[in-house]
Amino acid sequence: MRARVPRRDDDTPRRHHHEFTNVVLRAITCQLGPRFFTLAREKQLAEGLLGAWERTGAALPEEQRLPSAGLTTLFTVRGSLEAAVVVLPQPMRSKEAYLVCGTRSDDPFLGPGDPDFYVLEADRTFRGTTTERRTRLVRWTRDGRSLDLGEGPLPEVGAMVDAIIRVMAIGS
Repeated sequence: MRARVPRRDDDTPRRHHHEFTNVVLRAITCQLGPRFFTLAREKQLAEGLLGAWERTGAALPEEQRLPSAGLTTLFTVRGSLEAAVVVLPQPMRSKEAYLVCGTRSDDPFLGPGDPDFYVLEADRTFRGTTTERRTRLVRWTRDGRSLDLGEGPLPEVGAMVDAIIRVMAIGS
């Protein structure tokens, strides 16, 4: 029996996952701004996002709704960089996110900077009859654009934060 090879037209993100990440979560992070970090640090962000996930699904036909399993948040600090991370339900298709990470630097003279937001998306490359899974790192701008920063790291919080630190060091 031959294994099913995904077709290129199977490569569209599932609507619930895509709308939550690219519409709802982007709006929430932009509206909350610095409060996004406070809520993550105080372990209050996940509950609100779980509700937002459910409301996003409620607006969709029942067959397009996905469970919120795995949706959680965490807060970490690396040197002067604060990172509020949203771990999303397991992506199954390209352009569905593994992680969304809000970051900001804390300058000793100017205080905390404006937040930047990054997404680590599932991606894949087709090579004949095989598919290679990989990730892409994307940065959201405050004006709603997404900047593709190229191939991303493994879908792990530490690896994503390291990749963001490298991008910030060279500029994006």
